[in-house]
Amino acid sequence: MPDIRYFDARCYLGRSLWTAEGEPTTPPALLETMDHFGIHEALVIDSLCMANNPKAGNARILRQTESQPRLHPAWAYLVSQTRELPPPEEFVKQMRQCGVGAVYLFYGQYNLPLEDWAVGDLLAALEEARVPLFLCPNDVTDPGPADQTDWRGVVRICKQFPRLPVIVTEGRVYRSQRAMYAAMAACDNLILDLSMLWLHRAVEFTCREFGAHRLVWSSRLPERTPGAPLMQLNYSDISEDELALVAGGNMKRLLSWNPSIEFAEGVRFPEPIDSLHRAARERLSLSAEEFYDCHGHIGWGDPYHVMKETPEGLVAEMDKFGIRKALVFSMQIMADVGYGIEEVAEMTGRWPDRFIGLTLVNPRNGERQMMEDLERGARLGMRGVKLMLNSYGAYDVNGPLVDVCARWASQRKEFILSHFWGAPERLLQLCQENTGACFIVGHSYDYYGEMFRRVSNVFLCTCPFLTTGQTERLVQIYGADRILFGSDLMDLPIGWGIGQIAYARIPEADKRKILGGNLKTLLRRYSTGSR
Repeated sequence: MPDIRYFDARCYLGRSLWTAEGEPTTPPALLETMDHFGIHEALVIDSLCMANNPKAGNARILRQTESQPRLHPAWAYLVSQTRELPPPEEFVKQMRQCGVGAVYLFYGQYNLPLEDWAVGDLLAALEEARVPLFLCPNDVTDPGPADQTDWRGVVRICKQFPRLPVIVTEGRVYRSQRAMYAAMAACDNLILDLSMLWLHRAVEFTCREFGAHRLVWSSRLPERTPGAPLMQLNYSDISEDELALVAGGNMKRLLSWNPSIEFAEGVRFPEPIDSLHRAARERLSLSAEEFYDCHGHIGWGDPYHVMKETPEGLVAEMDKFGIRKALVFSMQIMADVGYGIEEVAEMTGRWPDRFIGLTLVNPRNGERQMMEDLERGARLGMRGVKLMLNSYGAYDVNGPLVDVCARWASQRKEFILSHFWGAPERLLQLCQENTGACFIVGHSYDYYGEMFRRVSNVFLCTCPFLTTGQTERLVQIYGADRILFGSDLMDLPIGWGIGQIAYARIPEADKRKILGGNLKTLLRRYSTGSR
């Protein structure tokens, strides 16, 4: 059995524009968080490097990591022509002397072209020494958008400097997934940061098609919780040898260019806080659990997702994580919603004890078509409603057809889920006027707390509890009784969603309510199939 050690490829120290209260921004706080999640070592960069001052950040990270054998510094560079930093050859020499492991190029934040005339001298010096280069396109003032990587520029760099290890890292890869895989096929020296790949089967697909040596694992602490990407990796269907490479072996190999780097030995972690925390951290089987999922997509086609799943494979994936039952609806959220109804019906018909189908409707199509879809879904066994609103359906949440759908669900005592319900006042009105329906807020907003206290027929989905401390904070706002686990299968990995809860610092009883107990209770009351 290989020795699996977790080496976090991307953390930072210091406060940023978006730092929230309680995030671990100092070395002691970061190390305590790493202990909780079972992370042995980390590559860290200073927050100043990411935002506006690489020169100061490069100096400060050395002070922050001094006498911290588990924390290994990384530096950022700009362009040599501005004379803000030493020339590339001198820069690499200083990296060797100071035990610095990698270089970050925040080309989106600093508006740096990935062109030879701008960064060619830097890349040549890094290639000569085999220094790993992290390419990040994100702008810290607007970190939300996905798919920011300049794949043309990345491929150009990789081909021009074929011995340079190039690691692409960004907030999230989503619709650009196909371009990313094409770039991987074109460039043997291109490596992906797993923290941006919160996509179903992304780990398995990448390892199978390109090799486990093409992935590094990272958490993006202090902003994000490590639990999600840890569990995504640990429960992927890959070999132990592949897992060991992605978890930390690849990063240690990449940093070995610098003989001044000394890796930590004998790291010991505190005891897990409960049985679910232990199971996640020790990669124990979850197949005997009784988890219930309130948010799943069924479908085998998508504008941004390379689907590599069969119906049987999805059921097996649910079995692996102890998911007994899931509320599911069509993946056709950007297309003809009628096409997807039969795909969902096939799953609910073959596995009626595992899936409860919700009819996906788009009010933009008009009331007549919407009602036809609801009636057709009911005939095919659907027992709830999934509304297309906000950016997907381009229909205003305040529109009258939302009320029509809510009445439909209320009259039939069914679930009704929308990714977005608008202002708290609007959702409160819908809940009060349609007490027979169970409303689900499909994504994890934090501004419904007061409204939740006024009605009992609305619940929050965990998709996605992404940031550090978010699970704990939303449990404090809503209470564990009002939160339902939602994996967002087959879009997001099931383990990615469970990890956010399993590692949380809340009572185990609350974790079990969220992961299954609450929805199991609700299923006795709603969507029972009676008319």
